[in-house]
Amino acid sequence: MRKQSSILRKQNAFLLAESTEMRKHLSFLIKQNAFLLAESTEMRKHLSFLIKQSGILRKQLGILLIKFDFIFTFTL
Repeated sequence: MRKQSSILRKQNAFLLAESTEMRKHLSFLIKQNAFLLAESTEMRKHLSFLIKQSGILRKQLGILLIKFDFIFTFTL
């Protein structure tokens, strides 16, 4: 009975240490998740800005092409 009790105490100590280690890892993963979420939000904002800029540049290019076509047609 004493031997079995000793084994159970050792198992308990091992499981307690493992549980503590898992809690530390979980804490790290939660912090990493928060960081990645913030990064993702920032990247989405940047993407939105780039999409708007792309639309503006596309319109400006269209205007320039129309002007170029008008000038080219007018000079011939």
